[in-house]
Amino acid sequence: MNVHAIETRKSHHISVQGNMQSQTDRDTFFTLLKPGSQKVIEVTFFDARILPADVMTAIKSFIAAHKSIKLRINVSHRYLGSYFFRLGVPCHVMQQHSLEYRETKKIKAIALGGSAGSLDKIMAIMAKLPPRDISVFIIQHILENEPNYLGEILERSTGFKVVPVTSHTPVKPNCVYIAPPGHHLVVENGKIRLSTEAKMNFARPSIQVTFESLAHEYKDGLIAVVLCGYGDDGAKALSVLKEYGATTIIEDPHDCEAKDLVLNAWKTGLIDYKFPLPELSSYLTRIIEPETLKIDETELKRFFNRLNDHYGYDYRHYNVQSATRRIARVMGDNHIYSFKRFEEFVLQDQDLFENLFLECSINVTEFFRNPLTFLSIRQRVLTYLDSFPHIKIWSAGCSTGQEAVTLAILLDELGILHKSQIYASDINPYVVEEAQNGIYSLEMVEKSRENYKLSGGTADFDQYFIIRDSYAQVKPHLKDRILYFQHSLLNKGVFNEFHLVLCRNVLIYFDQTLQTDVLNLFFRSLDMNGFLVLGESESIASYPIGFQIFDKTNKIFKKII
Repeated sequence: MNVHAIETRKSHHISVQGNMQSQTDRDTFFTLLKPGSQKVIEVTFFDARILPADVMTAIKSFIAAHKSIKLRINVSHRYLGSYFFRLGVPCHVMQQHSLEYRETKKIKAIALGGSAGSLDKIMAIMAKLPPRDISVFIIQHILENEPNYLGEILERSTGFKVVPVTSHTPVKPNCVYIAPPGHHLVVENGKIRLSTEAKMNFARPSIQVTFESLAHEYKDGLIAVVLCGYGDDGAKALSVLKEYGATTIIEDPHDCEAKDLVLNAWKTGLIDYKFPLPELSSYLTRIIEPETLKIDETELKRFFNRLNDHYGYDYRHYNVQSATRRIARVMGDNHIYSFKRFEEFVLQDQDLFENLFLECSINVTEFFRNPLTFLSIRQRVLTYLDSFPHIKIWSAGCSTGQEAVTLAILLDELGILHKSQIYASDINPYVVEEAQNGIYSLEMVEKSRENYKLSGGTADFDQYFIIRDSYAQVKPHLKDRILYFQHSLLNKGVFNEFHLVLCRNVLIYFDQTLQTDVLNLFFRSLDMNGFLVLGESESIASYPIGFQIFDKTNKIFKKII
């Protein structure tokens, strides 16, 4: 069984392993996803990239029907997180990779919190942390009547300046601030405030109090680290830290004799990274001392050759500027500042390669996008194809399916859907599965109504969907005429004879050689007198022999030989 549940007095936890293709797993999930006495239900999808339609609709329906229950969703893969986002479902994307290379945004402060067994860990981290333009805060549980010698020890082992802490102490970069015994350390408006208010989580100083104040002060410029200890001090602060965009890290529980502190933090589902101590220390060092990002074109071409050999995906003819920009974005997202290191990570880590793959697989689409193009297709192309006994259309680079559904609607309104077949392909297998689900947000449908009218539509656009309280699903008579499948345009083989091919705003990411190859593929894939539609952003250096301009404004071409 890949679906499990754990109940506590306050919450109900559902854990899901796998992509839930098994009907047994889905039935178990549907049984577990039900209201009870708890006010919080937490669902964690550990390794799914995409989920079946009935799972997504069950989640959407549950949210709409049970507004008094908070449904928290955690996912381990960013594509599934994006899918939930597109459907208007909030979720937390857990960052768990076999290689812990990810780094954060511009860091302004690091906070280290720990209890029993954390002293040696703090000293080891600080000994390796190079002094830079950041502030470091240390909160360690210590008895109020016991002196704290950590500051004196650190002065001999760190390049940071250890600043004695009093109320109104200004916070400066390249300095360490240690919470004194018997006082909460709060940072407000660039200054420290010491408080003797009641203990929080049986502790004073409290990790939670300091973490929450630092979240407000530094927002996404903060890294909060939870080290070994007992209790759960700091765990409740994690929701505040994540709300403000801070990065959260715990030491691997296997490193600790006192595990409660890190385990309770981990159970919240709000931790970004879990590191053994050496990797944790290395990670922090890399963040505050990044290498300069450089991508040499020769290195880029070698990288593409290695990607093709290793993964079988050929990016060798992608537009160099576009490819460089997208690689830089993935490197930036993961804050890897050396292209050489990035190359090795990608070749070793399937998850990082998928991040790069998804970045290079552009998925910007909507129903009736560029409506005047579809008006021309409606009035000039499909009326011509009406005379054919059977119509075959290819939507190449279909993304999440809106273009294919748009074509089905046009064919339906012209009364020729019954004799038509739409083939919709994309290199990205996840968007293909999402398109097959045929589920869209109500906002997506709403914002497409005007485009539909501009394309010549006169009916009620909503009639093409099964409208629920929280989502819209494409009606079966449209969906049944669309065949979705994964396909790369670098595949030189011709697999059908189409009467109409649409490939809009895809070729802009290819170099001239690949553009020519793909256009020749379309030429060979078209029936005599077939039509090719390109995107408004397409700037093609040379059109293949055998096409004539049919509609220059909307970039529609007709095969003539």
